[in-house]
Amino acid sequence: MKQLFQKTPLWFLLIWIVGFMMIVFNSFQSNSGTINLLALFIINVANAIRIWKNERSLAITFLVVAALCLAYIFKYFYRYV
Repeated sequence: MKQLFQKTPLWFLLIWIVGFMMIVFNSFQSNSGTINLLALFIINVANAIRIWKNERSLAITFLVVAALCLAYIFKYFYRYV
């Protein structure tokens, strides 16, 4: 466990904690999936930045998933605006 925290950057842990808190609070507060998608977008982009040097194909996959989350967020806002 200690080795895991030494290899993971502090900025990534903080972003992951904020994203996880967004998902947990949204599950108790409202039915809106946009907050969950926003949290997943943030976590995926942070993870892609973190692993870009070592595993570029996986980072591109995370960026594609982030783009899909962003597309659904825009679709939601376009529908209600």
